[in-house]
Amino acid sequence: MTRAATRTGEGVLERAQELAVLSDVLRAAASERGGVVWVEGPAGIGKTRLLDAARERAAALGMTVLAARAARLERDFAFGVVRGLFEGLVARRPGLLAGAARLAAPVVSSGPATASGGGPDGDTDAGSALHGLYWLTANLADAGPVLLVVDDAHVADAASLRAIAYLARRVSELGVAIVLGAQPPAVHTASPLVDALRDAESTAVLRPAPLSRDGIEALVRCRFPVSPDPSFTAACHEVTGGNPLLVHALLAAVAEAGGDADRAGAETVAALAPAVVATFVARRLREAGTEAATVARAVALLDGRAELRHVVAVSGLDPAVVARGAQTLVGAQLLHPGRPLTFAHSLFAQAVADGTDSAERHRGHRRAADALAADGAGAELVAAHLLHTEALGNPAVVARLRDAGRAALAKGVPETAMTYLRRAVAEPPPAPERAAVLHELGAATAQVSYREGVALLEEAFAAAVHPHRRGLIALELAHALSVTLAFERALAVLDEARAGVDDGSDLATELAAATVGLARRDPARRAAAAELTRTLRRDGRLPRRGGPALLATTALEALQTDTDASAVDLAHEALAATLREHTPDPGVILPATMVLVAIDHLAPVRACAESILAGARRRGSSYDFIAASVLRAQTRYLQGELVEAEADARLADALAVEHEAHSARRYTVAWLLIVLVERGLAAEAQEALAASGVRGSTAYLLAARGRVHLALGRAAEAVDDFVACGERLAHRGIHHPGVLPWQAGVASALHRLGREAEAVAAAEEAVRVARRFAAPRALGIALRVRGLVSGTTAPLREAVVLLEPTPARLELARTRVDLGAALRRANHRVEARTELAAGQDLARRCGADALVERAGEELRAAGARPRRMAVSGADALTASERRVAELAADGLSNRDVAQALFVTTKTVETHLGHAYRKLGVTGRDELAARLP
Repeated sequence: MTRAATRTGEGVLERAQELAVLSDVLRAAASERGGVVWVEGPAGIGKTRLLDAARERAAALGMTVLAARAARLERDFAFGVVRGLFEGLVARRPGLLAGAARLAAPVVSSGPATASGGGPDGDTDAGSALHGLYWLTANLADAGPVLLVVDDAHVADAASLRAIAYLARRVSELGVAIVLGAQPPAVHTASPLVDALRDAESTAVLRPAPLSRDGIEALVRCRFPVSPDPSFTAACHEVTGGNPLLVHALLAAVAEAGGDADRAGAETVAALAPAVVATFVARRLREAGTEAATVARAVALLDGRAELRHVVAVSGLDPAVVARGAQTLVGAQLLHPGRPLTFAHSLFAQAVADGTDSAERHRGHRRAADALAADGAGAELVAAHLLHTEALGNPAVVARLRDAGRAALAKGVPETAMTYLRRAVAEPPPAPERAAVLHELGAATAQVSYREGVALLEEAFAAAVHPHRRGLIALELAHALSVTLAFERALAVLDEARAGVDDGSDLATELAAATVGLARRDPARRAAAAELTRTLRRDGRLPRRGGPALLATTALEALQTDTDASAVDLAHEALAATLREHTPDPGVILPATMVLVAIDHLAPVRACAESILAGARRRGSSYDFIAASVLRAQTRYLQGELVEAEADARLADALAVEHEAHSARRYTVAWLLIVLVERGLAAEAQEALAASGVRGSTAYLLAARGRVHLALGRAAEAVDDFVACGERLAHRGIHHPGVLPWQAGVASALHRLGREAEAVAAAEEAVRVARRFAAPRALGIALRVRGLVSGTTAPLREAVVLLEPTPARLELARTRVDLGAALRRANHRVEARTELAAGQDLARRCGADALVERAGEELRAAGARPRRMAVSGADALTASERRVAELAADGLSNRDVAQALFVTTKTVETHLGHAYRKLGVTGRDELAARLP
């Protein structure tokens, strides 16, 4: 019995509707309108036959067909299914890895990059792999339409499911069809990734129905020479439920028992019905003989990767005997002909596996692991078998599982690494290695859940004996503890580790550096921490790992005093050091740029963002791209480039959603809200905040929410937000008003509420603090608010003078408009018009539409006629359209632009088309002249 047996002479039985849907999707893909089909049903219902039909029809249309089958054994092999799809093709056509597609190399090939976990630049994260896989698929689709087929998707590894989902959201813009077969959730452990793929709006879901009695009768007629008795057909339908595979197995069993399709045969059906597949398989194994049965069990253990040499190793049989046994199993219709050896149906494999005792399973998986390792297979393929062996304390098993954990981490899949390392701990490792294995497991777990990682790292720290190992664990543990806000415990761990390490060693310096980073939260330690930093810096002993963070945190500490002028130099030095690394450290970037932003040194911050963006594009790291885009959005906002800031913030937030970077959204959403308010889109900002589900836990998000509430007239809520922002900053020991001018926000909101005395007091406190720190931008903002709440122009005039030499163009525009409005109310109309016109012009250049509109209202009230806002030309471009148009004007192709922005080529084409229309141009060579 083969899969062809589900056909009759006229084709696949009772699947016309399903075949029509598949044909429609394939034809659409051939016209560059890709789609996704999910074929769902219980084992034996005919899913694989439908997938085969899709492959046959795609080939007839001239499509490139790539297919893979997921296997339970390799469920923990990260990107295993993806590799099964693309590995052979990429080996034959390495040119497909051109451009951003090169980032997929570590997960689609078995070369050195994958074995070591290194990508083209030495590292890989899950985001870069997804980015690379999309462009690999796009490169392939450039040569013609493509069909990707995955059978048994419900047991696919999580990384592959995530990659397929990533592709599925984009195939509508490519000539790519994706067809997946899976069992329903009722018969397997539900996966959110499976649910997301199946339930996506763009996915066509097919659920093949059981065969009707007429369908079963057609199969019976193909099997037996006589016309079937209705009672026989009815009995077959009743005991099989219309499942085609079970019908075939049952009919074969009846025939082998000497029965026929008559009334007597109906009684035979009732007798044979229990465990029909198991009975079918067991009978054929008995007939095939002992050696063939041994081969079948070896193939079942190898679960889809049964090369003949591996079956020889697992079974312990002579190669000639294995080849003969395999041929016997093909004749018995249990195996497909050809290589590698695979079962004709997964139910057959399951029946054979269920008949294998635990001792033989353990022995077979150990032999399989040894054979694959000797064959040069990747560490994860070897570990897939070791996961199914008994834990016997074998050091070699531990070593291989640790290798697999490192390989998974290098591909950016810590969840998979955790599986291998948990099993290594359970083996268990030799006593001297236990702490190291727990350390690796804890570090991997912390990438998924810091709280769970802390528990494992604490266990590793307690188990470690050697001071060097304890020091290394302490660094990881202290970081995880600090993220969970357990600062006292983090400091205690570092102190305990430092006590056993040689004071002159690099590790001792790294531990000291980590201590300094946390000591900012302990007033009693701050002075000593700062002194240690200066000493290490003076003596040239700053460690490469931890040294830049030491400089950055010390710079942030120095910023909080009005007597220490070292903050700027320390911040610059910290940034320069971390930017020299292959992957800059976010723990350095955040405090160092916070210092420079606070004192309006925006140029080096902007340069830092551009450098990280360039590295992110090179490595395909969506996470670094998100962080750098947020940083650039911040600098562009402060410099009054709101259109560009909006483009950065929107793109960063969209990517954070796409890649489930939940922690990053606390920043992407914050800056998106701030920019939208200034662009006159406060209602959209409120909707974006509500839809994001992000809670106001960071100072930036609290300040952003306060601005949204203030813009919407919800001043009481704004007061609460700004006060909470100040409390959050104070908790972190941050008092410099240039970081976030929250006190000015409190004063403005109180003024809106009519609580004038409180508003004046808050504004005066904001001015006092800003003067203390000599922060021009912060002082200008505070003076502007002081003038507004007191109704006097002197503070506003001083604010204009202070802001003019700074890069704070937006704040200057706002201040001039407020000054003009105050002068108008004081009946100084001529001077008012001058200030209002200047403020409006600057606001227009900033893209501050809300401010432009308010300035226009004030100008009309002052007797002037302000010019209208542009509805065409460059000023009419949306933020995203302008971003794409600028890159195109710089000479980048649509594909280059898409890869640079981590979007699809179709998205670029859409934005560019809109830009052409608004600018009145017909091609990219005209763009530069139309973009100021």
